[in-house]
Amino acid sequence: MARILIIDDDPVYSDMMQQRLTRAGHEVSVLVGPFGGTLAARKDGLDLVILDVFMPGLDGPSLLDLMRKDTVRRPKVIFCSSMDAKPLEELAKQHQADGSIPKAGGRRDLLEYVEFVLARRRISVR
Repeated sequence: MARILIIDDDPVYSDMMQQRLTRAGHEVSVLVGPFGGTLAARKDGLDLVILDVFMPGLDGPSLLDLMRKDTVRRPKVIFCSSMDAKPLEELAKQHQADGSIPKAGGRRDLLEYVEFVLARRRISVR
């Protein structure tokens, strides 16, 4: 079981993700919108943040940069967006996120990908 935080301004999509991941046995919390994201990411034992790319006021990549400056323990981060898969993947690489998943992917794809990212070891490049 992983502790997952979803940060997304779309309550319908974040509710769907929360339900699916909770049914799979994960402890999931949701923050609707980006504000408070750095504080929420400080949560002890947080394993993963699923972060929407496009949110009003503060986009996902900028929030990720703030989270990395503000938190000691760094949970894995998956960007999610309505963008096409390839540009989303490139954006995730550019910002050193641990992965990306388009919102258009099926519910099964979401769970499988989350499990894949959680299982993958983080590689440090020095």
